[in-house]
This record gives sequence, C-alpha cells and structure tokens, in this order.
Amino acid sequence: MADRGSTVYTEYCKDQIDEQEARKESIEKRGLAVVTTSGTIVSLLFGLVAVLTGADKYQLPSGAEPWLGGALGAFAVALLAGIVTNMPLLYLGVEPKELRHAIDNFWDDSPDTAEKRVAATHVKILARAKALNAAKGWILVGAFCAQLVAVACLALAVRVILISG
Repeated sequence: MADRGSTVYTEYCKDQIDEQEARKESIEKRGLAVVTTSGTIVSLLFGLVAVLTGADKYQLPSGAEPWLGGALGAFAVALLAGIVTNMPLLYLGVEPKELRHAIDNFWDDSPDTAEKRVAATHVKILARAKALNAAKGWILVGAFCAQLVAVACLALAVRVILISG
C-alpha cells in the first residue's frame, strides 16, 4: 500500500521540528563562541592596559581612553547577548499529562483522526520553536555586531597608542 498524504505530512512536520532543534543548537553554540571570544579579547585588553600602565612613567594617551572604554562596553554587550542566546526558553513539548489525556480520551480514534491530532501538535511545537529560534537568532546578530564594534574601538585605541609613541 502506498503512503498516504497524512503519513507524508506527519514525517514532514517531524523533519521541520528536527531542523528547528538543530538551528537552536547552532545558535547556542555560536552564542558560546561569542562569549569565549569576547572574554579572551577583554582579558587581552586588560593585559595590554596593565602592561602599558605598569611601565615607568607611562601615560596612556587621552585619545585612547574613550576607544578603550567603548571597546570594553561593546564587549560587555556582546558577552551578555551571547549568554542570553543560551538561556533556557520555554520551548514546547508534549507533557506527560497531555499524553495521558490523549490515551484516556482519544485511544479509540481512527488512525486518520489520531494522525491529524499528532500533526496539529507538531505544528504547534514547530511554531513556538521557530519563534524562539528567530528571537535567539536576532540576539546572536546583535552579539556579533557588538563584538564588531568592540574590535573596531580596540583597533582605534591601539592606533592612537601607537601614533602617540
């Protein structure tokens, strides 16, 4: 017997949910990469400042201070945004009590009706996952942008330091 349309749709819904789970994991991994990179660069930034200010009679050029402050602030934003991408949000799933309700009330449904109920549940889970992943994705874009601003500020601070000798 050939597959029915409902079987195809059910598998497609499951595939879409799996795709969103993979997207969630990817976003969260990239968010952690932002945290790691930003933390490393901030550590190097503090090391640079410590080395420079520890030298005898070294005076940090006043033109570098705003850029270093901007870099530090932007890295802090990137760090926070990277952490937020890993927050456990309320993704939907099927609760045991919902399964118990289905077993108690719908056990004798026809296969068509059962497949339709399962597909409707999959669509609900998929919609929530897509919305949460989209939000996490935009937060990740913000983290990358903040990190880019931070690196640019840091580069300008180093330029000022090097030019002032």
